[in-house]
This record gives sequence, structure tokens and C-alpha cells, in this order.
Amino acid sequence: MKQHADFEVILTEDKGWGLRAARDLIPNTFVLEYCGEVLDHKEFKTRVKKYASMKNIHYYFMALKNNEIIDATLKGNCSRFMNHSCEPNCETQKWTVNGQLRVGFFTSKTVTAGTELTFDYQFQRYGKEAQKCFCGAPSCRGFLGGENRVSVRAAAGKMKKERPRKKDTSVSNALTTVSV
Repeated sequence: MKQHADFEVILTEDKGWGLRAARDLIPNTFVLEYCGEVLDHKEFKTRVKKYASMKNIHYYFMALKNNEIIDATLKGNCSRFMNHSCEPNCETQKWTVNGQLRVGFFTSKTVTAGTELTFDYQFQRYGKEAQKCFCGAPSCRGFLGGENRVSVRAAAGKMKKERPRKKDTSVSNALTTVSV
């Protein structure tokens, strides 16, 4: 029995691979689990250096908790292709399943068939240059990653009041990259 939403992997014009809803999705629909290798911070730093030495320009890291990062770069599923948007239609939620912390993507609003599935990377940048944002949203912040690990909203001067969330159902969906 399929336990995820109907979606398609697509090649976008400006953002590389992405995911698109194959059917209309209502809010709070489970899209897919974010899967990959779980690394501690030390292994994360080692892995980043390894990828840089391999000239790998695509990194798929997501913070799981304080000292755990999911690396979907080499071992993961197609959830790693969900692109960023400054006006996303999905969000991440963390769940404990059989004692294991897991991260899933859920729709945050109604998504019509054919619409790209996106979430806000809440990007943390390690390096010199911010990455240009290609989301095309009316409120696009222009770049991913604020200076000195400041939130993108703060760096862009667009502080918004965050909506309250239920305790222990969301996870920082911060993605990281390294400029090398």
C-alpha cells in the first residue's frame, strides 16, 4: 500500500530537479519522508570536505536535531529534489516512530495537480557567497542564506511573525551548503 502523496519528479527550467503534485492535495497531506544517512556533526564536516574534493556541487543536508544531520546526497530518496520557495506549499514535521526521529514533508496548503512542491529551506550558509533564489514568488527574498547564520528573513529585513506550532511536531528544516 502506497503511503505517500502522488507526485512526479520533474526537471525544472532554473532549479534542476524538483517534485510536482500529480493530483490535488489538501492541507496536511503527507508527501514523503526525507531519507538519507544520519551523521553527527564531526562526520558532517568530514563529508562536506569529501564532497568538495570530489567536485560535487550538489549537497543534500537537513538538520535532524542538534548533533544529527541527514545526508541524502548519495543515499536518499527523491524527497531531496524538493526545491526551495520563499512562499512554500509544504513544510517539514518531525515524528518519533518506533523510537527513531524521522522527518516528513507535509502540504501546508491546498496544492493543485501540476504545481511544484516546495518548502522554505531556512538556509544556513557556510562560505562566502549567498545562492541566488529562483523561486519566482512575489515575496522572493532574492538569495538563500543570510550573513553570519542569521535567518534569511532577518537578513532580508522581512521579519514575519511565525505562526505557533504544536510542540514536537516540527523540525528546523535548515539546509546547509558550503562554498568551496
